[in-house]
Amino acid sequence: MNAAEPASGRLRQAVRPLDDPPAPPGWNLEAIADGLDPAVPQRPAAVLVPFVQRADALSLLFTRRHPHLRQHAGEVSFPGGGADEGDSNAIVTAVRETGEETGIQPALIEPFGYLDCLDTISGYCVTPVAAFVRGDYSLRLQPDEVDEVFEVPLGFILARGNWRREEIRWQGRPREIFALDWQARRVWGATAAILMNLLERLERTP
Repeated sequence: MNAAEPASGRLRQAVRPLDDPPAPPGWNLEAIADGLDPAVPQRPAAVLVPFVQRADALSLLFTRRHPHLRQHAGEVSFPGGGADEGDSNAIVTAVRETGEETGIQPALIEPFGYLDCLDTISGYCVTPVAAFVRGDYSLRLQPDEVDEVFEVPLGFILARGNWRREEIRWQGRPREIFALDWQARRVWGATAAILMNLLERLERTP
C-alpha cells in the first residue's frame, strides 16, 4: 500500500464491524507476557481512535497527557481509559472518557468499528473504538489529565517511511517498539501499537 490516504469507506472495511467486537486476549499478549503477572487479570479499557475530516483529507486526533501524572506522564495517547462498572461496552467507555478528557460531545462522535484488542504492560486490555468525529468540535480539556489535543494527517501516519523501530528496557528486559515523530511530539508505546494494527489492517484491505 502506498501513502495515499484511504477513503472513509475503506476504513470501514478495514476494521472489525460494530456487531463483531474483539475479545481478549490482545493480539500482542505473547510478546509482553514475560512482563506480566499471570495471577493478575488484565483490566478492561477502551480508547477512541478519532478520525476527523479536514478539507479533502482525514486526520487522527490525539491527546498528550499532563506531564505531572503518576503514570505515562507527558505521553501521546488516544482519549480513553478504564471501564467503569456501569459501562455496557467498549463504545460507551471510549465515548464517555473522550468527553471527560476533551469535552468533545457524544453527538459529534460516530463509532464505526473496532481495531484488535491490545494488552499493555501497565495491566490493561484495551479495545480501540474507531470513530469519525465532526471537525467542528470544541474542546474543554480536563486540566489535571490532558495537556493538549492535536491532530496528525492520516496520510503521514500511514507512510511506512515515517516510522522507526526503537529498543527500550522494561523491567530489565529489552523490548522493540515502533515510534513516530510529529512536530516535536513522539508517538510510541500502546498508541503506536494501535496505529500499526490499523496500518496492517488497511494493507490487507483491497
